[in-house]
Amino acid sequence: MIVRDEIRTLVEGLTLPECPRWHKGNLYFSDITAGRIYRLGGENRAELLYQSDGDFVGGLGFLDDDTLLAVLSKQRRIVRIADGKAQPYAALSDLCPFVLNDMVVSRNHAYISQPGFDIWADHPDGMPPATELLHVDPTRSSTLAATEMMSPNGMAISSDGRVLYVAESTALRITCYDIDPATGALSNRRLFAQLPDGGFPDGICLDDHGGVWAAVPVAVSGTSFGGGPGVIRMIEGGEVTHLVRVGSGRRALACAFGGNQRDILYVCTVPDFEVASAESDSQGKLECIEVEFKGQGVP
Repeated sequence: MIVRDEIRTLVEGLTLPECPRWHKGNLYFSDITAGRIYRLGGENRAELLYQSDGDFVGGLGFLDDDTLLAVLSKQRRIVRIADGKAQPYAALSDLCPFVLNDMVVSRNHAYISQPGFDIWADHPDGMPPATELLHVDPTRSSTLAATEMMSPNGMAISSDGRVLYVAESTALRITCYDIDPATGALSNRRLFAQLPDGGFPDGICLDDHGGVWAAVPVAVSGTSFGGGPGVIRMIEGGEVTHLVRVGSGRRALACAFGGNQRDILYVCTVPDFEVASAESDSQGKLECIEVEFKGQGVP
């Protein structure tokens, strides 16, 4: 395993940075509990694009016409963001009893994860119940895309739009589905990798050699939570080939490739915490490191 620790800070003073997305030469990311969406600007300044009115902003994605979509977690809906304002796109409260989490968008199909409990209020003892993955098609119709998912979290889609990767956090695994290119329906569920040493996958992204990179903020041992290793790269079957360590006392929440060559790995980090939904008291960071792979697909 190759270990890297030359990660550097780009943006500080964030609360719960998450969901980094590279789109047409720019990096976008959420500050979830601050209710904000940022774009990384010149001199690595975080440019505020949107401030929610009391809700948490989760997953981000782009339609083919470059429209920015965002998850409003507690309202359980998807909105379009333009000129600092949110416009309705899809209401998902009928399919989501608690809160929404992350989202990945490709070819105008959006897939949205939900933890199956209120991660902002509840910290259940033991394993939370299985839940569903949601799908919003290009007509904005919403359906259940997959069932019996264990805390589905970060997601990624291959560059040909035909494979969806899902981090099932509490099952400590990465699961794959085939995507029907005509309808967006999912099929052929299969295991890509079981994480080692109780690793709890959060945000994920893909590289050009078939690897999945997963931010691992938590290592689970029995009923106790410990600090995760950082960001790991896995190949199919679960072998870990690379590890990017984040600073001492910090945890990685999400990752995405970007840069002109898509060889920069952006990582969202927060200080150590006792429970996985804790806020970071404005100590969250956006960090980055150059790697020997290039990103592919989305995010």
